[in-house]
Amino acid sequence: MILESAGIPVPSEIILPVLGVLIGQGALGFWPAVLLMALMQTIGSWVGYGIGYYGGRPLALRFGRYVLLDERSLDHAETWFRRYGPAAVFFGRFLPVLRTFISWPAGFARMGAGRFTVYTYLGSIPWTAGLIYIGVWLGPRLPKIEPVLSHYNLVLGVLVVVLVALYFAVRARRR
Repeated sequence: MILESAGIPVPSEIILPVLGVLIGQGALGFWPAVLLMALMQTIGSWVGYGIGYYGGRPLALRFGRYVLLDERSLDHAETWFRRYGPAAVFFGRFLPVLRTFISWPAGFARMGAGRFTVYTYLGSIPWTAGLIYIGVWLGPRLPKIEPVLSHYNLVLGVLVVVLVALYFAVRARRR
């Protein structure tokens, strides 16, 4: 969760439901896990905030390509942030992909670190709770779902490879 929020695209959409399955098996409590994962996201977000605050846009553009961030994505995030300010940090935590990078424009805009931390933490809770709950709900149903999904593993794997290849082909063509 720290890595995802720091700008490294690690999918919380997979990690948190797996945590939910473990919670459903009694390994952890639901709310302690939610609050801890929101804290981990906040800690990771400080990295992105620091990149934006201290490194600015030139640093983000120079190294952003390693985490699939290009100038167009950065422009979009900055425009969105200028328009919505603190609400962008809070609600940006609900949106896949944007949630990973919303900290950078907060740093560029020199948003106060205390306000940034509060909005980030509070905004992380609903996303985290929702995905963990999906895992809690799916856990007991996995034995019934797994045989159905296993028939589609190869198809899904090929689809993912094709989509990633298309993404990089389109990106290379734009350059």
